[in-house]
Amino acid sequence: MRWMLWAVIAFASAPLRVDAALHTVIVGARGELVYEPAMLAIRVGDSVRFVNVFGFHNVVADDDSFRCANGCDGQGGSGAPSNALWTATVVFTQPGTVGYYCEAHGAPGSGMVGTIVVESTPVTLQSFDVE
Repeated sequence: MRWMLWAVIAFASAPLRVDAALHTVIVGARGELVYEPAMLAIRVGDSVRFVNVFGFHNVVADDDSFRCANGCDGQGGSGAPSNALWTATVVFTQPGTVGYYCEAHGAPGSGMVGTIVVESTPVTLQSFDVE
């Protein structure tokens, strides 16, 4: 019984969500200098996949937490702007608001920009019987 209590405590304190979602943001949607959607609300543990469909772009967090294009800097890829049809996925582990922009077509707060609002979510445990 004691091991179950420790397992529940360890699980409850972990920032892991079994039901985490994958969201998609289109980069250069409709051949324009935009991210679509430009505003996105997600939950802690969710991922956002950025997909470049047109143009010379990248995605850079205002707080420098990520810089991505053909992969992400520091994760084996290059975050430099690229004409390639690239995808890059970022996992959001902390609540808060993260602004982002394209180095070639924007700056923090203006131009080709977007915002992700990361909402905290409580860990929900389900009870089960162990025999």
